Amino acid sequence: MTTGIFETKFEVDKVRFHMFDVGGQRDERRKWIQCFNDVTAIIFVCASSSYNLVLWEDSTQNRLRESLALFKNIWNNRWLKTISVILFLNKQDLLSEKIKAKRYLLESYFPEFANYQLPSDAVFDAADDKDVVRAKYFIRGEFLKPNIVKFLVRIPHCFQRISTAAGDGRHHCYPHFTCAVDTENIRRVFNDCRDIIQRIHLRQYELL
Repeated sequence: MTTGIFETKFEVDKVRFHMFDVGGQRDERRKWIQCFNDVTAIIFVCASSSYNLVLWEDSTQNRLRESLALFKNIWNNRWLKTISVILFLNKQDLLSEKIKAKRYLLESYFPEFANYQLPSDAVFDAADDKDVVRAKYFIRGEFLKPNIVKFLVRIPHCFQRISTAAGDGRHHCYPHFTCAVDTENIRRVFNDCRDIIQRIHLRQYELL
């Protein structure tokens, strides 16, 4: 559980990154505004396996629903309309364990999951557990609903990249399925930030 603001600097392929880690608890959120000035992107990390848990500060509120509401507030915040969001749907390993165990059924907490159908861009192997695949794409879909990320436009040949036509087109969401031990997370951040910066330069020259 993160409290306060932690600053980290690192380098990937000779590109310097300056990252701030902020607490997600309700009483920590008022500190966020200190970090949002002149940022390239916001990394939003959600514990996908938290669908059956409640907040420690509010035992009546489901954790995943709280994350969805918070993501929506950040995405639609008028001061962040030009800031892209890298969405890490984390703890996929724990989500898989829960779904397979069938002890905590996702539809018990999200009834709409019962009739959920996989989207056309779903990518999986024949050996993958179908219930797990449905669960992770359902959760992704909840974050990318039109009433949250408005006016979705899918970019061909890039299922992980969702852009919005809202506003002036400077607001993009990059969702990823991850787990805590995934060593590719930093590379994903690097690739997404590179794409975001390229878009900024293209807009400056009116090419996008």
